[in-house]
Amino acid sequence: MNNNLYKKNGFTIIELIIAGAISMTAIGIGFSILQIALKGNKIDETQMGINGRINDTLDFILDEVKSSKRIIDSESEVTQLNSNCSVPDEGEFLFGISIPSQALAKSDYTPQGDLLNLNQVECPIVYSLRPSLSNEKSPYTLIRYGPQYNELGYYVSPSYIQFQETILLDGITSSTQYKKINCPDGWGSLNTIKGISFCIDEFKKAIEIQIEAGDQKQGINNNQLRSIASIGGFSSIQDESQINISQIKENNYNNSPSCIGGQCCWLGVCLRSNKITYLIDNSYYMNEGYLHNNGKIINGNWQSISNPEVLSPRINGKNLFEYTITSLKQHINQLPTSNNLSEENKIYIQIISNNSNSTYLFDNGPQELTSTNKIIALNFLNNLKAEGETPINPWSDICRILESEYVGQLVILSSWKPNTISASVQQPCTGSVTGEFADIVSEYNQFTRSKSGTGALLIDSISLYNNYCESSKNIFGNQWLGSISKGAESYCVHIK
Repeated sequence: MNNNLYKKNGFTIIELIIAGAISMTAIGIGFSILQIALKGNKIDETQMGINGRINDTLDFILDEVKSSKRIIDSESEVTQLNSNCSVPDEGEFLFGISIPSQALAKSDYTPQGDLLNLNQVECPIVYSLRPSLSNEKSPYTLIRYGPQYNELGYYVSPSYIQFQETILLDGITSSTQYKKINCPDGWGSLNTIKGISFCIDEFKKAIEIQIEAGDQKQGINNNQLRSIASIGGFSSIQDESQINISQIKENNYNNSPSCIGGQCCWLGVCLRSNKITYLIDNSYYMNEGYLHNNGKIINGNWQSISNPEVLSPRINGKNLFEYTITSLKQHINQLPTSNNLSEENKIYIQIISNNSNSTYLFDNGPQELTSTNKIIALNFLNNLKAEGETPINPWSDICRILESEYVGQLVILSSWKPNTISASVQQPCTGSVTGEFADIVSEYNQFTRSKSGTGALLIDSISLYNNYCESSKNIFGNQWLGSISKGAESYCVHIK
């Protein structure tokens, strides 16, 4: 009997197991390759993200440097012009930038007369580095402390009271072991604070800055993913402190001081003597809370305006007293100190605040403007307030100044009128003479003081908001500032 054997093509179980193992291995290898590719792409994406964040931060800093007057490399300089300025308590100071007066809106570029409506930013912008908080990438965060800005790029908070901290970049590294930038020849030394390195030129106008930042969570094998970038730029705004002091040859006054940036002027009044006294109204009429009559000049005469009938005047975004103090501090800061000046060129100053009672910067009369006395003067102004409930009463002060050989020029600033314009009581320089005080001062100055070795006193005045230079230009028909400055070489300036 024949048995027919049937053969069929196929795989044995062993072959299937081997084939399956090979397939699984191939799939595993492919999956691993895919994982590596995906992780590599994620790392590249994270790396690009870090690069972008660093470059955005550097571009932002450079934009502010370009629009600044100068770069500040000393923490002490932050409070030089205003003791209210500050540096964030937490963190380490890197550098600051001083920026010029700013337009707060597009309409501010429309000239008010021959001037733009600009607002002074009261304090420098400060950049500092502090440890990161729990919601920030560690280990360090770069902080900007300064005025805030809107979506159009305008600063919206020029007052230091409204300054805020802004996080520019977190994840800045703690290590300083990275390849650093090379500072150009003639610049200051390289400053390295954690993952930030920078150098500033000798004129405080240019900066080279480098930042290294990372992301600990996105690295491989617990190694931090890092990126580094640098940028350089310079300020394009004129800084008066960089202009050499030079004598004004066309000036006819031998003792006229020369300031940083040229002739020494404050609110339209230029100094023609190196012995200056400033008499400042700090009565409540200079306070933001006092509402002045609203009006305008029509056909050469003051006319009231009913809507609104009264207002709190503002000049360059500040109330009258703030504007006075801020501008006077800037002016005094530009005056040359006695260092390296000859005796005949040294400046002597005095500041008197008056709200019926007088407060003196120096109790013993005008003093030489040394570096120390300049700081004392700035602090004196910082501490002044416009709170006196009675108007300015300048007559006794003017009399003392007229009789002083240490004053060659008096600058009076006020927004209001004295209670009296007559010398009804005996004054040191007038004796028992009665009449309008401005006339008595003029006569004494012309016929008594001018014939002495001291020479005539230059009396300039600045009238804020209300125009007391001319009687027809204010609601009261009063021209006491114009009368006090009616000498041939004296001026009355109206600021509104």
